[in-house]
Amino acid sequence: MNINMSYKALLTVSFLLIFSFACTDLTEETPSDLTVLNSEEQFVSALGEAYAILGAWQNHGGFFSLQQISTDETVIPRRGGDWFDGGIWLDTHQHTTNAEHGPTNGSWNYLFSGVNATSRLILQFETLIEEGQAEPELAEPFIAEMQVMRAFYYFWLLDTFGNVPIIDNFAEVPSSPANNTDFQAGRTEVFEFIEQSLLDNVDLISTDVQASYGRVNKYAAHFLLAKLYLNGPVYTGQETWNGESFWELADAQLDVIIDSGVFSLESDYFNNFAVENSGSSETIFAIPYDEVFLPGFNMHHMTLHYGQQDQFDFQQQPWNGYATLAEFYNSFEEGDIRQDGLMAGTQTDLDGNVIVDTDAPGNPDLSLDVEIPALNMPNQTDFPRLRLAGARFNKFEYEVGATPDLNNDFPVMRYADVILMKAETQWRINGGGQMFFDMIRSNGRVGDVDPIPLNEENLLAERSRELYMEVYRRQDLIRFGKYNDPWWEKPESEPFRTVFPIPQPQLDANTNLNQNPGYN
Repeated sequence: MNINMSYKALLTVSFLLIFSFACTDLTEETPSDLTVLNSEEQFVSALGEAYAILGAWQNHGGFFSLQQISTDETVIPRRGGDWFDGGIWLDTHQHTTNAEHGPTNGSWNYLFSGVNATSRLILQFETLIEEGQAEPELAEPFIAEMQVMRAFYYFWLLDTFGNVPIIDNFAEVPSSPANNTDFQAGRTEVFEFIEQSLLDNVDLISTDVQASYGRVNKYAAHFLLAKLYLNGPVYTGQETWNGESFWELADAQLDVIIDSGVFSLESDYFNNFAVENSGSSETIFAIPYDEVFLPGFNMHHMTLHYGQQDQFDFQQQPWNGYATLAEFYNSFEEGDIRQDGLMAGTQTDLDGNVIVDTDAPGNPDLSLDVEIPALNMPNQTDFPRLRLAGARFNKFEYEVGATPDLNNDFPVMRYADVILMKAETQWRINGGGQMFFDMIRSNGRVGDVDPIPLNEENLLAERSRELYMEVYRRQDLIRFGKYNDPWWEKPESEPFRTVFPIPQPQLDANTNLNQNPGYN
């Protein structure tokens, strides 16, 4: 990492202090430990609480898992006695989750913990101004930043659950906040709340991407607005918004980012995911993971086979879980280097020796099979094959000797996505966008691939090839009307499955919450 290490230290202190999630009980006392803030450094220190929550963005069992495993990119097959976990990952993949689904409850708590933290900081900063303990011109940009960050957490609540309670004043939050009794009306209200929060604050926060690395900046707010509008028909059930085309609204937000000249596509796709990737020219907003200062990035453990510990000299053994579907692995053209982010075939240790699966009968070579025999594989007689089934994820560089927590930063918002969104908005507006679509595949950036025409099928597929394991696939499938389609080991699912149920523990704790349609 080459960003300021003291900032990461601030993050980890906050991480340790507040990493017990608070669901929708947002009635805690306003913290009194920061009674005076009179410098930019002190405000940045106070912000750590809202950003440290992002440490749990990628790791196993919650938000990331829910977003990825519900798509045609990612699966955790049952491997004999491993990974059944009561069937929760089979349910996630097959879209049969219910309100008792643990990862869904974890995702609700996780996202509302972000709402909690940002709302409390907004109130604290406003109170310090009112009491004369902070200068308005110093505090207001940080209040705006927290408004944008709260909108970020709400965006994912809107996308994942739809109709959720709106917390806009932390000082007056009821003990049991309600959502709307009408699902679509409530979801539209959340959409409006996010939009207004972003529009009111986008021009008040930093444009200095380097100085604010690891925090939301002006371009991150425009990115979020573009995503909001691009998915607007799904979220609101409307074709237009205040008389304007959603596609044109999104297109205008993307133009601000493109015309800024701040970002550019990396000439090498994998520069975005290297161990030292904080200098990527594509990064708009990233989570600055660090094995000491901000742990939580453990993709290597989540996906790699147990024996691949010898391949990278990891300090602990991987878990042999996450794999990709054969259909996705085979969707890459020959010469597309992005497929190199998926591991298949015979694996070797650091000395080049073939790794042996010493715990499997017959001690077979560790050769990862692209094909997975079945999603639910309880049969121990096929033990060697099920242990080796499925290509694994290698998109992020795995550092030799890595601890359970990786040092790579996670790009939550990336310029390549901006270009693909621009291609999509132009295509939806007037059938254009080919120039932007070609940019992703040109100049050897993703290897030796030929141009392909911009159409619905190619656009959705290219978004997956470019952005896999970056949590946008579920959202894309819904927007393109493909989420409920059947795919490997998943039958066609009901239309209401485009949002997850409000978790039963939340309904039990808050009787003012109304369950999403279809889950009653």
